Amino acid sequence: MKRRLTKLTAAGLAVLALTGCTGGAQEEVSEEPPVPKNVETTWTLVVGQPEGSTCWDAAESFAEALSDATEGAVAVEVQPRPLDRVTSLEQAAAGIVDLYLDSSFIYGSYGDEEELGRPFFSVTMPFLFPDAETAAEVLDSTGGEALNGVLAELGLRGLAYGELGFRYLTADRPVTTPEDLEGLRIRTAGLLELFESYIGCWGVRLYPSSYSDVMTPLSNGTYNGQESTLAEADAAGYQTVQTDVTIFPAFYEPAILTMNSDLYDSLSPELREAVDRCGREAMADQRLRNREQEAEILERWQEEDGIAVHVLTEEQWGAFQALTERLYDPEDPDHQDWFADCTPEWVEQFRPS
Repeated sequence: MKRRLTKLTAAGLAVLALTGCTGGAQEEVSEEPPVPKNVETTWTLVVGQPEGSTCWDAAESFAEALSDATEGAVAVEVQPRPLDRVTSLEQAAAGIVDLYLDSSFIYGSYGDEEELGRPFFSVTMPFLFPDAETAAEVLDSTGGEALNGVLAELGLRGLAYGELGFRYLTADRPVTTPEDLEGLRIRTAGLLELFESYIGCWGVRLYPSSYSDVMTPLSNGTYNGQESTLAEADAAGYQTVQTDVTIFPAFYEPAILTMNSDLYDSLSPELREAVDRCGREAMADQRLRNREQEAEILERWQEEDGIAVHVLTEEQWGAFQALTERLYDPEDPDHQDWFADCTPEWVEQFRPS
């Protein structure tokens, strides 16, 4: 990370006119004076998602837009994470890097205290959103504003929300009813909301593991399937060892673009506005591109890999949803304490109006 410039101004801001030293004449100032070459700084944006992903593309779009908005006064270097994802996020909070873009799961894992982690995991509660468009509307308004308050406690400024999409199930057989899941061995990311839904509500045997440890057990039948976003599954090649994919709006996973709070607070109001605007526009485009990519993946899986795509109707996925309703009930005897203490108030922040 190169030197930061406190109170750096965006392109087009007024530059003080210089008064000539001879003859007392004042030079005319153009309406849009060029930004002096010494008014420059470079920020580092670390992306937790892989190069070539829609998040990576969004980061590059943000960098280009901010450079244009400041006429080159601010350069943003997009970099892959040099360390594990939680440590990379910690570096952004500490000011070692300037911006970070990754899944909401990583932000939830960073909070040391339960009340700082639960909000980011609560947004992935089962069937909280009926579709991606509704999720985006909530995160661009009350839900995002609530999460931004938690990010501030972590030393981060929430700039904009994108999406990694819903987490879908691939399997070695069709899954269109809850009964189809009973007894299956499924790999999961290890998020407790997923655990409670799959194990407690749907009767699945879950196996938390990293993506690098999934292909072999899927190939030899140790696992019957796995759950992830389509982009993650496609990048890992799971479609080559699975036969079916189930599309239903069970677990939504946002992406979050953040900036170190101290850096953001040091900027002029004009530059803050430029940063906010460029961030919102980049992540709005990322959402659209992510949905396009999902459609492309499903089409390719069908044509090239022979994958059967089961897009569940509202009535079909409603059968799965009905079994997870108890997770929202603090009075349920199996409801875990932290669900009762932390989740309900946050779920209300994300409920579509």
